[in-house]
Amino acid sequence: MTGSGRIIVSSAADAGDDGPFDSAVSDAGRVTVSAAGRVRVTLAAAPTALGTFPGYKAEAVECLPGSADALLGTDDENLGGYVRTLPFCGT
Repeated sequence: MTGSGRIIVSSAADAGDDGPFDSAVSDAGRVTVSAAGRVRVTLAAAPTALGTFPGYKAEAVECLPGSADALLGTDDENLGGYVRTLPFCGT
């Protein structure tokens, strides 16, 4: 979740430990808090894809505090894993 309440999620297709893998990171909705402290989660009817990653299984997205960047982690099973930053967490 971003500082402004956007919900950022990853999704992946996984055919087994040797792939093939494909994944995407999407804007899936928003969390808001009313003046009275009531929390509301609103999910997007059709999430907006922020990025697609053919050949990789992105399983972790973490917004870095004070930054528009997200850490994106993959776990490509027998093919290894990667961590990279991408600007998915801006307002």
